[in-house]
Amino acid sequence: MSFFLDSLLSPCKLSDIPCIEKSVNAALPKIISGIPELGIEVSDPLFIDEIEGNLSIIKYKFFNTTITGYKDCSISNLKLNDDLTSLHYDLNCPKLHLIGKYEVSGRLVILPVEGNGDFELISGKYVITADCEMKKNEGNDGKTHLFIKNFKLKMKPLTPIKFDFKNLFNGQKDLSDTVHKFANENWLEVAELVQEPTWYACTKKIISKVNKFLKSVALEDIILN
Repeated sequence: MSFFLDSLLSPCKLSDIPCIEKSVNAALPKIISGIPELGIEVSDPLFIDEIEGNLSIIKYKFFNTTITGYKDCSISNLKLNDDLTSLHYDLNCPKLHLIGKYEVSGRLVILPVEGNGDFELISGKYVITADCEMKKNEGNDGKTHLFIKNFKLKMKPLTPIKFDFKNLFNGQKDLSDTVHKFANENWLEVAELVQEPTWYACTKKIISKVNKFLKSVALEDIILN
């Protein structure tokens, strides 16, 4: 098992950020693909039972949502402080795809919107920036292990998003077409309004899997003096 883990993360000096970034990017697809030996489930597709957006002018819920695309994401702009208590990175995703069930009511920027049914979201390039608080603890092996305790996100789509929500306004086509036209033409403004609860839910689930992985990786084995 230790050989298996050593092959996932190459040892680096703490000051050698390019080495750490390269090592993380080599390990990330394997973590996303799942590591049964460590009890880490697949993250692409990622399945989330419920996502709730309780926002000021619009409220929505996504049910039984499946997200694909994380396997093609990569890390850049990685920063670590010397005592390993904070981590910063950009997650760059070329495409993310969500499908599931929804219910929504409120205002989509300027338009009233309500409905429930099937939904699909297809994004192009997305950047999700994370600032994480990290902690250290001693594992059963007597060595030091990291885990991500808290995180804050900023997210930005860089290319248009396609929104498709079936059965808006109980299937009234004219009203539905108006909302879809507005959302697809004003994708950035719409994304900035509604995106946060969704990406927080996805990131929380992925970080829980990363933490499972970190439980099996001792700092002493991956940080060179």
